[in-house]
Amino acid sequence: MAEDNNTIINRTRDFLGQKEVKYFIGGIIVAYAIKKISETEFAHNLAVDTTAEYLSIKDSIDESIENIKEDANDIHKEAMKQRKQEIFEIDNEDIYEDNEKLEEE
Repeated sequence: MAEDNNTIINRTRDFLGQKEVKYFIGGIIVAYAIKKISETEFAHNLAVDTTAEYLSIKDSIDESIENIKEDANDIHKEAMKQRKQEIFEIDNEDIYEDNEKLEEE
């Protein structure tokens, strides 16, 4: 009987001594600790503060992106206006030159 007990004890020690079993038991302990910590008021307040800060940063980024879009649209409109002016000025110069030629004849 004593040999059976020693065999069981040795097999249990060997089993618990395995690296994978130690990691598994450690994981259970850490998960339980995290669960208990997350239930505290401090953790709740920390989560709320972190989320509020994230939303503030997100709003700031959204505003910056919107400003960039508006600036890009303004630049595009100005470029289109300038291009139209260049096209019409060239056409007007051609017309002016054509009129001068007609007047000379």
